[in-house]
Amino acid sequence: MPLYTNTSTGTVAYTSGTRLTKILPNDVVKTSNTTLSEQTELTIDLGPNERISFRYNIYWNTKPTGDFKYLVNIPASINFYRLVRTGVYPDAAEVSEAAITAEGAAVSLAFGTDPSNGYLGLEGVLENGSTADSMKFTWAQYESAGDATTLLRGSSVEYIRF
Repeated sequence: MPLYTNTSTGTVAYTSGTRLTKILPNDVVKTSNTTLSEQTELTIDLGPNERISFRYNIYWNTKPTGDFKYLVNIPASINFYRLVRTGVYPDAAEVSEAAITAEGAAVSLAFGTDPSNGYLGLEGVLENGSTADSMKFTWAQYESAGDATTLLRGSSVEYIRF
């Protein structure tokens, strides 16, 4: 029975020792929409002072004008957060960024005239604050366009509480 003690907060967490997985079952299409909205199938609920290690695997398709933006929306009051972004842009360039240590503005991924599929890997750890909340994957078109921007089925989040 894997029990983990968080001595800094005086809490004990149980985990089965395996990662939990949530998978987007169908494509989600957005047109003429630059407002970030939650993709509820990829939301992780968090208890007070709960810690998780997580990885988002995001697959998308853009047309020449729509492009893609996203934000991993974390709780307002956290104890610790780190996120690293990797992947492949639609133009086949590698995505590699420095670690993110606090919530910021949405990250916009613009690709010009070459529509294609992209992959984004978002991996990190988060320790929630003293109030139950959730971590949400939100996304929209970078620029409003009648051409579709699609979050593809099979996009997922894997996580383990510890």
